[in-house]
Amino acid sequence: MLEFFEMKDVPFTREISPSQLFVASSHTEAAARLEYTARHRQFCLLTGEAGMGKSTAVRALIHQLDPMQYRYLYICDSALTPKLFYREVLQDFGIQPAFRSTDVKRQYQSLMLDIYENEKKIPVVILDEAHHFSESMLQELRFILNFREDSMSPLALIIVGQPSLRNQLKSKHLEAIDQRIQMRYQLSGLTEKETYAYIRHQLDAVETPQEIFSEEAIQAIFNFSHGVPRKINTLCSQSLLDAFVQGHKIVGESHIHRVINDL
Repeated sequence: MLEFFEMKDVPFTREISPSQLFVASSHTEAAARLEYTARHRQFCLLTGEAGMGKSTAVRALIHQLDPMQYRYLYICDSALTPKLFYREVLQDFGIQPAFRSTDVKRQYQSLMLDIYENEKKIPVVILDEAHHFSESMLQELRFILNFREDSMSPLALIIVGQPSLRNQLKSKHLEAIDQRIQMRYQLSGLTEKETYAYIRHQLDAVETPQEIFSEEAIQAIFNFSHGVPRKINTLCSQSLLDAFVQGHKIVGESHIHRVINDL
């Protein structure tokens, strides 16, 4: 199929290099907020529907963090517990966790302060899939940020999840956590114009010399996907295969509708 469409690689995959990521207006705003969060050691909530590009935004942030100024840890674990959190942080930074949970918390606090005050770097902790967190894990966020009688925080904490997390944090018993959030942003889908640009960007990344998707096909892709990047990727990948099987060099609206029916 690559030779048929004169592509040097497979487009519309998750494996694209951070330097080649498509930057939509929503992601530009998210990037600015995440960078501000890291620089000023804040607590940020990043939300978006499944497939909207939350992990892509996080990848872009990690890619731009200067290792001379930051040390980061990314944890993606829907079953994360307070105990697992502290142990994973310590182990990732090369420290053997103590046996008792109280000692582990002290180790964690000492580590964060040491990185900030002695190494002169900002720890950036990113917790993905946070909409699956138990109440005990959400409650623990308050203590993760509590340093020196809650007078300062040496780290930036970014929690990432689906919009249901926003509603969950609005409940009365999690009000203390919600009030601590200093930065919030919800990713939105690509516009119709951005959808066209995104598809062109993906094809440029694999150096195909020709326009492959018709305007009608892109319109059908946008109408079905509502600008959700993951859905766009699926439709484009499947419709390319459908066109290839039929020997068509151009993906038309009929290919898109055939894929939609299969989905």
